Amino acid sequence: MALHKFLIEHAIWPAMEKRKGNKIREIQRALEKSQYEDVAALQRERLTELLLHCKAHVPAYESVLPDETAIRQDPYAALRCVAPLAKRTFQAEADAHLADNVPQSARIANCTGGSTGQPVRFFMTRAQVESYEAARWRGLGWYGITQGSRSVMLWGSPIELSQQAQLKNRIKESLLKNRQILSAYHLSEQELAKQVAFLNRYKPEYLYGYASILTAFAQMMEHQGLSLKLSLKAVVSTSETLEPWQEELLERVFRCPVANEYGARDAGILAYQCPEGGMHITAENCVIEVLDPKTHEPLGVGKSGVLAVTDLHNFVQPRLRYLLGDVAGLSGEACRCGRTLPLLTHVEGREDDLLLGHDGVLVHGNIIGQLLRPVPGVSAFQFRQKSQQEARLFLVRQTPDAEIDEASILAQIKKALPDTVVTIEYVDEIAPTASGKLRYAIRECPLPGCQKS
Repeated sequence: MALHKFLIEHAIWPAMEKRKGNKIREIQRALEKSQYEDVAALQRERLTELLLHCKAHVPAYESVLPDETAIRQDPYAALRCVAPLAKRTFQAEADAHLADNVPQSARIANCTGGSTGQPVRFFMTRAQVESYEAARWRGLGWYGITQGSRSVMLWGSPIELSQQAQLKNRIKESLLKNRQILSAYHLSEQELAKQVAFLNRYKPEYLYGYASILTAFAQMMEHQGLSLKLSLKAVVSTSETLEPWQEELLERVFRCPVANEYGARDAGILAYQCPEGGMHITAENCVIEVLDPKTHEPLGVGKSGVLAVTDLHNFVQPRLRYLLGDVAGLSGEACRCGRTLPLLTHVEGREDDLLLGHDGVLVHGNIIGQLLRPVPGVSAFQFRQKSQQEARLFLVRQTPDAEIDEASILAQIKKALPDTVVTIEYVDEIAPTASGKLRYAIRECPLPGCQKS
């Protein structure tokens, strides 16, 4: 075992667990045990506990849920007494979802990345965060990846931070997480050889990143005849839909398994793909329902619909039957790996897009969310790039008289897309895609050199 990896797993993590009371690895060990046991019984027990808590302490659900006897008798039937919760509804009624017995000191403020164009602000607790992380490490563990495993993220630097803060963040990533970051916002064929050389030198155990960026990276490598001179345990795709053709490409170019991670900042790690190909739901942490897009009635096994998620560890601001906007289905099959966790079918939606930057540099559409999310007065947004030289930015004001600093917005976008002239247009609403999501970055022109074969 490399010294850095050894120190992280046998010195840094134990010290963190002792000093801060961190329970991630303790929860992970429990998950590794429950995945082969009666997970349905554990889920039922946790759902019952959550619903009783909501009935007693959460104003939004006090009059909606049935009495204690009914909840204990059939918690799933009791859950269905609650109407599915849209993000917009939650935003309007957020305070009513706060539990009256969780002190303000225990609340951790968070916000979604705005991938739907409508960032959602919410509170979490430490127990939630740790349960999410434990689920991620269990999934990574299926590929022999541990907390000290060296990795490279094809991601993006936190642009809101100062240069000094970014340097501090990079040092923290390297020393405490054994991880380096290659920017997902600036990727070009000219720099590809240097990046491949870095990977061969650094020798990560796995790669982690957006599906679209991993795909573009692999396509460029294949086009230039480049390959990695190392053996990866896995390529982990996250944040976006991973299509079968993309998975095949990644397996071919990187010569290793591809792990599909499905989750959301406001819902945790919902499912993880095992080496046998099964997309296992984290049933110990959540209840996932598949609903008809129009009626919101539950759909049977094998049918595709919108996902409603109930986080079983969310006791601070519960969101029962929360609609993420993603589309998928439940599988009635058992995975060959032997785990008792239920299976999710292919997830649709969550389509981020790659934009064309200066000299053909690929700029990940996620940067639009990062730039627009903090802007006061903006409730929704969508960026449409018609060509490398032309784009439109649609904005929805939070209130009719909201003042928006257009010059600042355009200046920030100019830094990322210097060749693109952006026109701002105000609209009353932004139409969702067929899957029900509001995409915030859409490229309407071809992407040279990165076309699906």
